[in-house]
Amino acid sequence: MSSLYLDRKNLGIKLDGQALALYEEGVKKGTVPLHLLERVVLRGNVQLESRVLGALSERNIGLLVLSGRNTEATAMLAAKSHGDSARRLGQYKVSLNEDLRTPLARWLVLVKVRAQQRLLREALAARADLRYPLTSALQTVSGIIGQLREDTLVIPFASLRGYEGAAAAGYFSGYTQLFADSLNFTGRKKRPPPDPVNVCLSLGYTLLHYDAVRACHTVGLDAMLGFYHDVSFGRESLACDLMEPLRPLMDRWVWQLFRERQLRPEHFSDDNGRCQMNKSGRQLLYGFYEAQVGPARRLLRRYGYALAKRYQSYNC
Repeated sequence: MSSLYLDRKNLGIKLDGQALALYEEGVKKGTVPLHLLERVVLRGNVQLESRVLGALSERNIGLLVLSGRNTEATAMLAAKSHGDSARRLGQYKVSLNEDLRTPLARWLVLVKVRAQQRLLREALAARADLRYPLTSALQTVSGIIGQLREDTLVIPFASLRGYEGAAAAGYFSGYTQLFADSLNFTGRKKRPPPDPVNVCLSLGYTLLHYDAVRACHTVGLDAMLGFYHDVSFGRESLACDLMEPLRPLMDRWVWQLFRERQLRPEHFSDDNGRCQMNKSGRQLLYGFYEAQVGPARRLLRRYGYALAKRYQSYNC
């Protein structure tokens, strides 16, 4: 199974038997058999027949629509949900009980910070010239891991966000050093992303978030109801939870794309303080993401199934 990325203007999609027919300026350009697809990602001014949505849903093919101006998702068609509602009943119980949420949240923060530690160690091995900032960042992150692992330490739920925030500050103090000064990357900034690295991180996180939403639906959980991220209108909080430990993986991929000069300054432009990535740059990132993301998608499903089993046990 594969993903289909359609990122161009004035493209039309119609259903042609058991395939998607692609039209440009009214002229048929080709077809893609539906049985080959697991997800479709659209960006730009793309028009599609309503029958296409029905065909995608019937075959459990996901759909992600990205804004033409930024990297945010504007619409999603996730997946058919698992039929066991007992999982969701248990999920609702956990969401209302801080004592049940806290161990899950502590696990999540620990796994994420460990992933940040691994990336910093990898960076230190590759960039001996950055020994001081990377070592300093590693000491901060490693110290927080030690506290989170301390079995006798009782950590209130609210304090876990403090640990995560402190780890993130230490981590990004080292991570930002891995990129050329000309990229002007000084830290994580989202709305709008002001530099090439932030543009890539935002797009990558959006793609990863969608895979987490699909994982939630596949295992029969409510993607809107998380155990670490609080309920927030319009946000798939559980998907945010599941992808948190994988954010450093996306960070590694973005670093690799710039380190290997696959992404270069000519792929980006400035639009009144908002950095934009052109089509060539997006195509590079899409291709790299699909080549690397398979294990991460399997891990998201594994997290989802483990969580569903735990939730279901609370409803017995």
